[in-house]
Amino acid sequence: MVQLSRSLLLWRPFPYVLALICTLFILGIHMLPNMDSMLNENNTRISHVFLQSQIDYHKEIAPFARRPLTTLLIETTQSILKVKPGYAFIFVNFLLFGLSGVLIYRLSLILKATKKKGLINMMVFFTSFSILFAFFPPVFTYDEPLQYCFLLTAFMAFVRRKWFWYVIVFSLSLVARETSILLLPAFILLLPGTQNHPRKKLWPNLKKNSLIILSPIFFYGCYIVFFIYHQRLLHATHTEIASRYSCFLENIESLQNIVESVVSIFITVGPFLYFTYFYLKRKNNDAWQNSFVYAFLLTLIINTPLVFMTAFARESRLFALPLLFIWPMFMQLFDSDMKPLFIKKTYQELVSNWRMLLLLTTLTLISFLFCFVYYPSLGLGANTYFSEYLFVVIFVLSFHYCTYKFLNHRK
Repeated sequence: MVQLSRSLLLWRPFPYVLALICTLFILGIHMLPNMDSMLNENNTRISHVFLQSQIDYHKEIAPFARRPLTTLLIETTQSILKVKPGYAFIFVNFLLFGLSGVLIYRLSLILKATKKKGLINMMVFFTSFSILFAFFPPVFTYDEPLQYCFLLTAFMAFVRRKWFWYVIVFSLSLVARETSILLLPAFILLLPGTQNHPRKKLWPNLKKNSLIILSPIFFYGCYIVFFIYHQRLLHATHTEIASRYSCFLENIESLQNIVESVVSIFITVGPFLYFTYFYLKRKNNDAWQNSFVYAFLLTLIINTPLVFMTAFARESRLFALPLLFIWPMFMQLFDSDMKPLFIKKTYQELVSNWRMLLLLTTLTLISFLFCFVYYPSLGLGANTYFSEYLFVVIFVLSFHYCTYKFLNHRK
């Protein structure tokens, strides 16, 4: 078994094959009978009519019309391959998700991860809630796969200091989805350098490279002004901006909406924030790795309240943007925190330590009641695996907390 694992790691196509398998697995989940997915709508066949309506919706409504790239790719694919809209929608979006996974792996290697850690980082990406259930309502993914591809490519160019490609690709990420702009403050945090470059002070780097880093804003500004006036969307844009506050009111309109909003935030970024807490408790962390944690936290602080105030919090994909700083660094940052979960001695300690077992049992029972009794009673997560996923995540975090509380204490 060990020899087989080593052979797979040495097989050069393996990361691409693994990304393909993960992508097909996610597609399979969305196409299961009686699953409430955008792709099949509780059926066993692809819902071409509904997916066509989504394509049309993103062409006609002002806030989506200014993001034409995904729609352009879908319609071009449909025209070239002469296929129905549902097939084109699935082909483009799942191809982009697969490519995003590969880019996570490649970026991990650039950031000095081993091949094994890079593959695990890619698996963490594919098993993240907003990716695994990307096309289930109310996640409703559309532009994010293309945005991730552009941002990860721009990130690679940024780390390698390939400024020309950084400006081009980051500008395209803004056209794909303008929320990419929220990552720019974190990019400034990463300016002193990663392990790939000698670390320098922030201020000299900022004076030297700030215009380059911020220049995509200028190019996107030129694009959006031209697009709005050319398409005569000025009035529609004003109306959209004025109506954004109504999203916040809906997020807190009822107990059901509040619970759904809180769970949406937790299930998307909560596990990563949890392990970040334990990372920051450690001493003697590498400064360049700390920069990625701070970049994640800074983007989280900017993005989370902004989404909650101006969008529907139930659309959990909107909270995932800060994870672009964690996905390619997950094992480099949290490897030591994850190890207790995969050590035989941990489970032996669990059985022999009645306090630890009691706490874990109590937390698991509370989680079970919330995920499978209370949460569905609000009418949430019907015909999905949201409750099961939430339960597994809470169980893993509870188990880790118990090992930290009792085993570290005994040490």
